[in-house]
Order: sequence, then C-alpha cells, then structure tokens
Amino acid sequence: MTCGLLQREMVSSCLPRKILFVLSFAVLHAGFTEIRAFASPSECQSDVNESLKKYSKCLPEMIAKREKASINSLVWRLQETLDLLRPVQEQFCKQLPPCPRPVAPKNGGLVCVTIDDTQYCKPMCNKGYDFQFLRRSRLYEVCGNATGFSWTTQLVGGKALAACNPSEMAISGAKSAYFPSNSSCVHTLAFPETEAEQLNIFLEELAGQGIDGSRRDQGADCIICGY
Repeated sequence: MTCGLLQREMVSSCLPRKILFVLSFAVLHAGFTEIRAFASPSECQSDVNESLKKYSKCLPEMIAKREKASINSLVWRLQETLDLLRPVQEQFCKQLPPCPRPVAPKNGGLVCVTIDDTQYCKPMCNKGYDFQFLRRSRLYEVCGNATGFSWTTQLVGGKALAACNPSEMAISGAKSAYFPSNSSCVHTLAFPETEAEQLNIFLEELAGQGIDGSRRDQGADCIICGY
C-alpha cells in the first residue's frame, strides 16, 4: 500500500476526539478522502495500529528525500500523541498506597510486582545503556511497611529507582537487568507475551531469594517504561 492510500485508513469516532485529531494528522498529513465507521472499539484499535504500521514503511522514503517540513511536522504531531497517551498508559499500573509511584529510568524501565503489602520493582536498561551505579547484587528496590512506605534507592529524591546511561558495555547490573538486544522496554510492553516473560523472570528471581509470590496482587503486575 502506498503512502497516499493510507489516507483512507484512519477515521473513527471510537478514539477520544483530541487523540484522534492528533493521530489522524500525524499519519495522514492531509484531509481524509472518505469516512469509515468501525464496528467496534477492537476493530478501531486494530485498524489504527495497522495504519500506523503501514505508514511507518513510508518513513525511509521521507527521510531519504530529507523532507524537512514533513519530518518536523510529523515529529511534532507524534509527540503530541505520545503526550496524550503516556499518562493514560501510566494509569494501567496499580500503585501500592501510600508508596509513591516510582519513576522508571529513561532508556529503560521497571518491572514491578506487589506481594502482601510490599511492592518490588526491578530496574532494567535498554540495549546500549548501563546503570549509573554498580548494582549486580541489587536486583530490585522495595517499598512497603518495612521501609516506611518509601523506596529504597541509590538516587537522591526517593522516586527515581535507577539511571541508565549510554554505554557500549552492560556490566553494572545482573544479567537479567537488561532488555533483550532485539527489544526495548517499550517494545516489551507492546506485546503481552514479552511483558509476561519479564514478569515471570522477576517472580522466579524473587522466589530464589525466599520471597513467596503466591500471595501477590496479580492486578498490580506492571512494566513501566521511562521517557
């Protein structure tokens, strides 16, 4: 499908109006040539995702042509969309009160579970990044009654649990504290299978340290990506 034909792929009333407005301009760069009604929210989501996936194939051509105005406009519109979606995405993560919501490292993320009245979060870095401080034996951070409902962290401020800095080598953390080389936090979160894989790895690691996960709040299982 050509870039022009994608103009007929993304109209729907099932998205919030402001998000739809930004998405449509980000993907289309022009007015719509026809109106398409979706039968259900699931169909809407599928069609929007497919349209964005197809449109991404046009980007190499746009970049090769160095279309400055188009690229600048697209960057702005996509950023507007992300600014709308990310706060909603954060709400999917159930937070243990009164622990403050942890801040995930930029260029990485947090894998979090809640067991009994304690929340455990494992900082992870994306490929090409490593932890600011050595933490091979410090697999996770904790917040709960035993910590006075504040996060254990190596960083000043109490909410940021780790920092991931550019690095050619990943040596400061445990082997499992890095997202796979063919993935990233955002990519992992985009697929239920890869999200579940990272959560299960963390639960196995907690079990290996004598923490019984049988009483965990499964609704609080979460991966938080840093931006």
